[in-house]
Amino acid sequence: MYYCKTCKALCYGDSLQYDGCKHKLVELRDVNEPVRLCVIGGTERALLTGMLRDAEIPFLEENVQPQGVANETVTGFDVKLSNISLLVPFSALPKASELLSSLETVENTVEPHMEQIKAEITRLTSAKKTEDKPMSPALRTTVKIITALLFLAAVAVVVLGTDKIMEWVKSLF
Repeated sequence: MYYCKTCKALCYGDSLQYDGCKHKLVELRDVNEPVRLCVIGGTERALLTGMLRDAEIPFLEENVQPQGVANETVTGFDVKLSNISLLVPFSALPKASELLSSLETVENTVEPHMEQIKAEITRLTSAKKTEDKPMSPALRTTVKIITALLFLAAVAVVVLGTDKIMEWVKSLF
């Protein structure tokens, strides 16, 4: 599955560029990568962030400002009430989407793709388990012994090589 590294929006199609911000898409490789749940503002934002806190789902809030709109200092517009992009870890997206669906006034663009998202979470989780397999104690001991022998061999080569070079230099004089 691909997503936009800039705005964190997931892409469900085969496109290599996200239509929203025209940035290149990258492959999602970590279940803890923050992805966009929704863009929300006002009372709905307060309700959803409260529900996410109660469910102990970590989230980030990023300001979403349309191009050409100045910041709060210039316009006097309260950015706390404006649209905010809510980001959650990819692994928490199904539960967060379920909470978002309980708010009937906010469109849930993640919900139609939930089967694909769950399959991707399963794939990434199983791939991570095979990568994180710890070394057995016997293998760890073998690696330590081989490393020590290689180090001693390298020291011996340096010492013997230095002796040979010094003998050659002495023969020149």
